[in-house]
Amino acid sequence: MSSLSIEAEKSKIRQTILNQLKEQPLSERRRKSNLIRDRICQFKEFQQSRVMMFYVSMAEEVDMLPLLNKMLEEGRQVNVPCVDQKNNSLLSVPITNPETDLIPGTYGILEPKKHLVNHFDVNQLEIVLVPGIAFDRQGHRLGRGKGYYDRFLKSLPKQIQTIGLAYDFQLMDSIPVNDLDIAVRHVITN
Repeated sequence: MSSLSIEAEKSKIRQTILNQLKEQPLSERRRKSNLIRDRICQFKEFQQSRVMMFYVSMAEEVDMLPLLNKMLEEGRQVNVPCVDQKNNSLLSVPITNPETDLIPGTYGILEPKKHLVNHFDVNQLEIVLVPGIAFDRQGHRLGRGKGYYDRFLKSLPKQIQTIGLAYDFQLMDSIPVNDLDIAVRHVITN
């Protein structure tokens, strides 16, 4: 498949899934998010990890905020992503309170306030929870098309557990990939 046809297929899948995400009733989103959070908590590597990176959910994504708050209450170190537009990269930033530490940032997604953004050694991470528009059964991920997560995932040491989170209809048998696409190690769905 040519790179042009891969990108066209990705675009088609992205639009289809985004429509399904927007059409999913809030009650279903909440129910499925609860199931996914419960499944993550049963994941042995998640239970044992002390330093983890969450994503801050957009309205239609799997809601991770309740679990993020629970991990902070348990005294675990929680990091969230911040887009570094100057370097076209994603940074992992520790936070202690999402209500006071986050403000709307790049693309309107909540990000850490600028004074919290310091160098963080990603080698300390044990688990990285990854959003996506779609995943396949091999862990390939279809994001929003900017490549931030692919570049970030590529930079991580192999021992770090990367987990994609998706609603059932976001999990496909296969999605088209190219050399720049980085798979996650696990996908958890409802």
